[in-house]
Amino acid sequence: MWVARPANRPDLPALLALAARARPHVHTIPRTPEAIEEAVLRSADALGREVDLPGDERYQMVLERPDGSLAGTAAIAATAGAAGAYFCYRNDVIHHVSRDLGVSNNVHALTLNSDLTAHSQLSGFLAETGPGAAWAGALLSRARLMLAAADRRRFADRFIACLPGRMRADHSSPFWDAIGRQFFQMDYLAAERALQGRRHGTLFVELMPHYPVYVPLLPAEAQEAIGQLHPAAAEPFELLGREGFEAERYVDLFDGGPVLEAHASRLRTLATARTLTAQCAEASSPPGETCLVATTGPLATFRCCLAHARITLDLGRIALPAPTLAALRIAPGDAVVVAAH
Repeated sequence: MWVARPANRPDLPALLALAARARPHVHTIPRTPEAIEEAVLRSADALGREVDLPGDERYQMVLERPDGSLAGTAAIAATAGAAGAYFCYRNDVIHHVSRDLGVSNNVHALTLNSDLTAHSQLSGFLAETGPGAAWAGALLSRARLMLAAADRRRFADRFIACLPGRMRADHSSPFWDAIGRQFFQMDYLAAERALQGRRHGTLFVELMPHYPVYVPLLPAEAQEAIGQLHPAAAEPFELLGREGFEAERYVDLFDGGPVLEAHASRLRTLATARTLTAQCAEASSPPGETCLVATTGPLATFRCCLAHARITLDLGRIALPAPTLAALRIAPGDAVVVAAH
């Protein structure tokens, strides 16, 4: 069975191979051996902590094929900007009025802000599932929220996901060239490599403009890129949209891509999550309904998979096939988190 779980040290070579094949727009995944090892060790440390409130924890997940090889990776941070305020642009409308001239005008502006600091953040989604297993990408994406469902104390009530914006064929960004490059003096990919997808810290306060950026003053190509999605990010955008995320007021500081938001109560995984007692289904029983199932034991051993199960809510039970119990490494009588498919 396909299983999503936390990354660990033996995954390092496979994660490095995945990163080497990742397209340049996936800027929130670690790419160097040092960065990958740091992400895995940081995740392991976070999983081993006793946590009462979300802090600087960041969890690195992997998607494991039935043969044990890795097909993807994704991350979830307890709080965006835990090491400092999380910065992005907010779409604002500034109202200008001249009574003497009798002119009233609304102007679209982008305002540097830290409104989304302390939201939990999904990032670094990369899946190589292949034809016939597109559902496995959804498993990887939603497993991050199943981890949150397994221990809600570790995560905030609001979630965000920043997706890559429109780029040119040469991987340059019209939005970055119009704004960020004027202050950082480096091209888009160099800036992303330098910051590894981070959107926090004093660097932005020191270098980025503090006053609103008037959109009509930007080049037409940059204006058209605001809030637009990179075509290669269509799959995670669709997955997050089905989950309940929406692109509302915010865009990314670097490429102008959409920043998606949702309250936990609106996210399908968290809204439907229930803790039930696992039982072993009879081999001759009907397959039942499709659902997500995850373990509730120590988070270091967290595992999540898609299963066919028979659920009896009034008794708080779920009957799972023996292979599913084996894939989750649980026994009858263990508690599991279950969410609607």
